[in-house]
Amino acid sequence: MPSADLWAAWRLWTLVASAVVLVAAGLLITIWLTARSIVTHATRALKAAEEIRDNTRVIWELQTTNEVGEQIRDTVCGIEAKATKLVEALHGQAAGSRR
Repeated sequence: MPSADLWAAWRLWTLVASAVVLVAAGLLITIWLTARSIVTHATRALKAAEEIRDNTRVIWELQTTNEVGEQIRDTVCGIEAKATKLVEALHGQAAGSRR
């Protein structure tokens, strides 16, 4: 094989290798940029999720508020029942003392 053919083959394969390296570099840069974009979007999504959690915490505490309200209602009903019995007893004594 003459040396001109060797140089031509060498140039061809160097060109092919350069093209492969450029394509690989382009793909790596594309992957790197995509990864950075994913990180940016994930950070924004995490911040939004934290805000949603903070804004809905009140809803979860509403159950506790309802339970305390029920306890207060039950206490007031008990007081009302005892007060009613007391009033009836006092009326009974007042009616008995008038006779």
